[in-house]
Amino acid sequence: MKVILSYPRSGNHLVRFFIELLSEKPTFGCKNNNEDIEIYRNDFGKKIPFNITEYKEEECFHKFHETSQFNKNTNISEMIFIIRNPKEVLLRHNNFKINNKSYNNYWNCIDYYANYNGKKIMFFYEEIITKKEKFINKLYNFLEVVNEEKKKYVLDNLQELYDISLNGKNRSWGGNRSNYSLNHYYPQIPHEIKGEFDRYLAHKIQKYEFIGKKYFRVEKKQEQEQEQEQEQEQKQKQEQII
Repeated sequence: MKVILSYPRSGNHLVRFFIELLSEKPTFGCKNNNEDIEIYRNDFGKKIPFNITEYKEEECFHKFHETSQFNKNTNISEMIFIIRNPKEVLLRHNNFKINNKSYNNYWNCIDYYANYNGKKIMFFYEEIITKKEKFINKLYNFLEVVNEEKKKYVLDNLQELYDISLNGKNRSWGGNRSNYSLNHYYPQIPHEIKGEFDRYLAHKIQKYEFIGKKYFRVEKKQEQEQEQEQEQEQKQKQEQII
């Protein structure tokens, strides 16, 4: 079985959209959710050349949000793992509430991917959004698709396809509320949970150092740069007064 693994709200539908478009094979949603249908069956308001007709299910990717759905008999042949900033996705999925059980599933997905020794690739949500062409090329190569004409169509219409992918109807999806903003939910965190939430993440990134390097050190550097700019502005104002 081919697997797409991610914590909810990490861009799974977007990745599935392009898998189906490039490979011309469907992807299947989470088990026990009849509304999580194949992407090509969504209504996008215009014809999209998915060109999906005949396929073998074992050649298709299946979506998972929880590693507890796997067992010792689960035979995974390939894995695509999507990861998003925990400061964004944990708040978004849990409606700005502390939920350690749900939060821990985020880290369980990371562990499962790290321990899987088969063919695999990891995509950061932020790079899917900001480095679109690079994402498509990496996905195309991983899928081992031989259809240069289709890849050219996707690259030539990339932004339009990204926008269209947001508007699919007749599917199980909460929608894109952040409009692709990479720092949308954390600034809205309620004051009463911020301390507990920050301490939880600070503890977790001691183990998951690459998350700290990817998301937290960059933010810290940006904060320091902003502080330096503010200090410089204040210094200039004082010099003008003198």
